Parts: sequence; structure tokens; C-alpha cells
Amino acid sequence: MISTLYCVHGWSFDQHFWEGIRPFLPGMSLICSDSGYFGSPFAPPLPEEPYLAVGHSAGVLSLLGRELPGCAGIVSFNGFARFVEGQDFPEGTPTRFLERMRVKVRRAPDTVLTDFRTTCGTAEPWPATPDSQRLSDGLIPLLTEDRRTEAERWGNRLHWLAGMNDPFGAARAMHSASGEMIEGGHLLPLNQPERCAAFIQRALHATH
Repeated sequence: MISTLYCVHGWSFDQHFWEGIRPFLPGMSLICSDSGYFGSPFAPPLPEEPYLAVGHSAGVLSLLGRELPGCAGIVSFNGFARFVEGQDFPEGTPTRFLERMRVKVRRAPDTVLTDFRTTCGTAEPWPATPDSQRLSDGLIPLLTEDRRTEAERWGNRLHWLAGMNDPFGAARAMHSASGEMIEGGHLLPLNQPERCAAFIQRALHATH
């Protein structure tokens, strides 16, 4: 039985994003990376034993772009394989919105974080002084990457949970049989940790 999760948070959060889920996953080891938006980045090596990769939002895009040897599957919370709109992806966010956000976050990170987190549905304060350059750089993959081919390659090993009320259309665009749309917004692991932990357990059972 797999007992290790490799967790990647989304934009504007840190490794502590996953703390709410931990109590509902007894016996599981959570290895959590950190993009360094509020301190030093932390990129732990992938586990040597079989594991599930767990991502939230932009963290899913990041996982889809990586080689993940030994990974039995990816669990996506509010995730996406592409974020910006395109001719064949009308669900995406307009490119100009992200481009403006990249510029603004470098000069007024607190304002951008407040606006973004309000859109996501949380007023939770950030843990430390934001790193405006890392936050700006963290938006580049959302502007440039398209991992839909990789998502298709994972097939039913990509387990997704999305919120019906998610303000970002890209996070509601997964339609494979290995996922579920539930009532909720863009922060399912924060707002519904027990439900998300149960979804992880379901994904674990599906790997056997």
C-alpha cells in the first residue's frame, strides 16, 4: 500500500497549504515542496518508494511538466493542464490579465495577493513578506505552458477534484472519468480538507 504523497502547492501559497489535510491522512507521509513565495524555496527529491503526486491549482501544471519516476498517479485539486485561453481553449483566463498581474505583483505584491486570494475565497493572511520576483516568475508557466498532452498520457491515473464555483474556468475544464465536480470554489484542500483526504484515499485504492 502506498503511504507517501509528494505535494505541490499553487501560486501565492506555501508548503503549509497542506496542513489541514494531514490530520485526515493518518499513517501517510506528506513530502511538501515550497516555491519560495514567502521565504526560501524547498524542492525535496522525489520519493524512492512508490508514491502519489498531489497538486493544487498551478501545482498540478507543474507536476504534469515533470518526469515522475515511481509515481502511481497524480491527484489534482482545482488543477489544470493549461491556464490561459486559446483558440481551442476558451475556458482559459485571458493572457492580458496575467500579463498585467505579473507587472503589478512586482511593484505592489500585497495588493495583488489580497485581490487574488479574495477571488479564491480566502482572507487568510500570508505567512511572511512576499517575494515579488518569485511571485512574478511563478506566473510564467501559467502564461506559457500547455500540458494537455501530458494529462491525456496519465489517463485514469490523473484523479481530479474540481469545484463547481471555481472562478477560474481552466480549473473546471477536466472531464475524464477519473474525476469529480463538487460544490465548492478554488481552495478545496483548505475549505474541505476531510473531503479532499477521502478523495486521496480513493485514488490510492484505485492504484491497486
